[in-house]
Amino acid sequence: MPAPNGHPAYNVNGEGGRPPNYSKEDIEKYAENFNNWLKVPTNVWFKDFCLDNDLDPDLLSEWANQNERFRGVYKIAKHRQESRLVNGGLLSIYNGGIVKLVLANAHGWTDKSQQSITVESKGSIMGELKDTGDLVHE
Repeated sequence: MPAPNGHPAYNVNGEGGRPPNYSKEDIEKYAENFNNWLKVPTNVWFKDFCLDNDLDPDLLSEWANQNERFRGVYKIAKHRQESRLVNGGLLSIYNGGIVKLVLANAHGWTDKSQQSITVESKGSIMGELKDTGDLVHE
């Protein structure tokens, strides 16, 4: 929709308006740049790559769904990020709490604890339940 009469154009100097469309070549160039960025050992947080390249961080996962080359780079990037976080946490390079948070939210790690209950005999439990006044189906 054009701007109203007397109003400046909406997309002046790339501000506002529709988001840019990226060609297959553009996406594959970003895949190459992202892959090179990942080779720097201190690069861990993907959002930094996006901010350095004036990209919306949501584009990474969108491009991974659209483009096979980018999908491969993104998959390796996730593994590399996970490895760097674990190693950084083990070596106390990164804050353990933040590492745990990112691994849980971005890589599906969970903090599990197992609990077990040992029951010696069914009869004794029923007796206990009856004695406490709980409802029991007989």
